[in-house]
This record gives sequence, C-alpha cells and structure tokens, in this order.
Amino acid sequence: MTIRGVTALAALALAPAMASAVPFVVLSLVPSTALAQPAKPPPPPREHTEDLTLAVGETRTISAKDVKNYNDSGQGIIDIRLTPDGGQFVIVGKKAGTTTLLLIKNDGTQITYEITVTQRPIPVVSRELQQLIDGSVGLRLRTVGARIFIEGGVATEGELKRVTQIAGLYPGQVESLVTLGSVAADRKTLIRIDFFFISYDRTSSYNVGIGWPDSIGGPVGGTQTVQSTLSYDFAAQTTTAATASVVNQPLPSLDIASSNGWAKVMHQASILTANGAEANFDSGGQKNVLVTNGLSTTLQQVKFGVNMTVMPRYDQANREIEMSLKADVMELAPPVSGTIPSQDITKVNTLINLKLGQALVLSGIRTRSVRHNITGLPLLSEIPVLGVLFGAHNNQAEDIEGAIFIIPSIIETVPKSAVEVIKNALSQFKDYSGDVDQVESFNKTPPSAR
Repeated sequence: MTIRGVTALAALALAPAMASAVPFVVLSLVPSTALAQPAKPPPPPREHTEDLTLAVGETRTISAKDVKNYNDSGQGIIDIRLTPDGGQFVIVGKKAGTTTLLLIKNDGTQITYEITVTQRPIPVVSRELQQLIDGSVGLRLRTVGARIFIEGGVATEGELKRVTQIAGLYPGQVESLVTLGSVAADRKTLIRIDFFFISYDRTSSYNVGIGWPDSIGGPVGGTQTVQSTLSYDFAAQTTTAATASVVNQPLPSLDIASSNGWAKVMHQASILTANGAEANFDSGGQKNVLVTNGLSTTLQQVKFGVNMTVMPRYDQANREIEMSLKADVMELAPPVSGTIPSQDITKVNTLINLKLGQALVLSGIRTRSVRHNITGLPLLSEIPVLGVLFGAHNNQAEDIEGAIFIIPSIIETVPKSAVEVIKNALSQFKDYSGDVDQVESFNKTPPSAR
C-alpha cells in the first residue's frame, strides 16, 4: 500500500493503525505543493540603455518584437526601416554623428539606443592604425565607444610628430595621447643597460742601415769648423788654450733599433633607469700637465673617461627595446712629443631597436697602418738591398681593433644568449697576447655577404 500527497506528520499518525491491518506499509513522502512554490522570475527592468556603433552606409538590425512605439531624435543621422514581417528594425547609417532611438514595448518597458555613426568602420580603422604604428616601441591602441586613442610615449620629436599625423588621418575617430618620454605606467619597469668598450692595440717598428749626417760643416757656411777657446788668468797672468773640436763631422753611424709591444683596454659601465626615463653616466677625470713656453709656465688639462646619455623604452607587448644613445669615450695615450699626453676619443650618437635578450655590437672598427721612411744619401740609399749601406730604413706598423657591446635587460635578469656573447669577448680580452689577427671579438662579415 502506498500513500501519496500527505505530509510527514499525518503519515506518522496513521502508522500504528495501518501496521495492525497489513503486515507491511510503504510510505512515499512527496512535498506538498503548498510547501514548495516555484520562484517567480524577477521583473524585467523598466528602462535600460544600450550603445550601438556603425559606419556610414553600414546596416544593423535590432529586434522589433512586442514594440508598441518607437521614436528617433531625427537629424537624419540614421534611417530606420521595419521588415515586412514586423519582427526587426533595419538601421542604416546616413552621416557621421550621434543620435538616440527609443523603443517602447507593450508591457511599458523602454529601451534607449545611443547610436554613433562614424565615417569608417571601427574594426577597419583599428587594423590600419595597427599597421601604421607597427614597429614603434611603446605605442598601443585603446578603443572607447566609437573612438580610438593612441597611447604611450616616444623617444624623439620626429616620432611624436609622425603619430600626430597618423591620428589626423582619421578626424573625429582617432586621437593621439602620445607624449615625449614615458607615461607613469611605464616607469614601473626598470631597465638595466650594460656597456663594454674593448680595444686591442699592437705596434711594431724597426730602424736599420747606416745613418749619414744631413749636413757637413758649420751651421752657416757649410764648411768644417774648428772651435777653440782661450782663457786668461789675471792673477797668474797666464793664458790657457782649450782643446779644439770639430763640429758636424762627416762620419756615418750605425742605425739599428726595433720596438714591439701591445696593449688592451676595457671600459665597462652599467646604467639602471626607469622605462622611458633619460639617464646620464659620467666617469673619469682630467690630467693636469705643466707646459713651459719660454719664461712662462701654463697648466694644461687633458680630460679622460666615459660620458653617456641613454633613454631606453621597453614595449611589453612585443618585448622590444628602443634606445637613444649618446656616448663619448676619451682615453689617454702616451705623448707623441713632449710631456703632454695625447687623447683618443670615440663618439657614438644613435637610435637602436632590438629584442629583449639580444646583444648588440654597436660599433666595430679595425685599422692597420704601415709607415716606411728612408733617410740617407740621395739615390744611393734607394738601391735595393745595398741601399742600407747608404741610408737608414725605418718601418712602423700599427694594428687596432675596438668594439662596443650593449646588453639591455629588464630589472637585473640577463638572458643566457647575451651573456655568451660577452663571455666570448672577455675571454678574447683575457687571452690576448699581442696577435690582433687571432682576435674574433665580433663577427666582421656582414650577414648579407655570407
């Protein structure tokens, strides 16, 4: 026996009597309809607003179901048409501008459409803008309603002017918010830039032959001069003659000498700055040298060191770094003549763009200079082989190789590939023994020539 549609309390009251009448009773308790009422859906909002964007000549459809009445604010910006079955509205953009469409349904619900008609479709404009700014680090697009904004920062005035011209191609649809430098959001990222200046130098020279005087005789007449001096002692009343000497003797001398040496120089600098912020690095000093000119002595200053100005920009979207760099490297060299040291200057002013993790050889230079000089008797000193008996031969050779390496990184993480480039260059620097031909600090063959 099965009892349905009763509450649990009633079933418990009938249980003893039913148990005496039948040996077994099955109770199936189903909740009463009075206790479990289905929840009613919340009433729809009486008023709400929606945005709709379309271009001139573009059509859109919206539902016309249960619409009792509709109203357009006019101005001829859109054209509204009802389909033959009365189920949909067809909205056609007529001219650029904004308007409002109000729909009133049978239940009193009101739907307001804020309609914006643009000159060109937003997706098409967005694709064209992305192609135009492709390759520019630090720029991004943001779409708000029917307008597109170009945001970010650039490093040069030329880039800022270019972005302004791009935004001017789409009047009323695109605006530029790009600034020179960086925006506040970009400055949260720190960039570290490591510079390595490496230079190898080797010089050699020799002199061999017979050195002949370039003039014979006195300094004026051109003849041999005998000099002698006489001294008179007034106390002893005696006269003393000094030993005569011959000036500019026409005797040859043996000229033989050689020199051979090498040098290596390395400067390393690290700069840590915020994304898009300019940083300056100045390290070095000046050497004071006293210069005597006649009876007067002056103080001359010779500067040396490294002076760099850098402004990096990192684009997180494509992981590229654009960097404006200006560097001056001044080194002291042995004096050519006198006591004032000479100065070797290397200057770099450039704008580079590279992927995060790449190392860059900003400049690599290799020079070889050879000088050969012959002094001696005219014509005779120029005879091959035998010419060394009538003159002195001087030969000088100089090999120089230099390179500037740049490694940018975010915070203080340096990718392994970039570290290997520097390790290779520093190992060459450590093992350099004077043979420039064995140095391979950077790839000297252009990629297009391989």
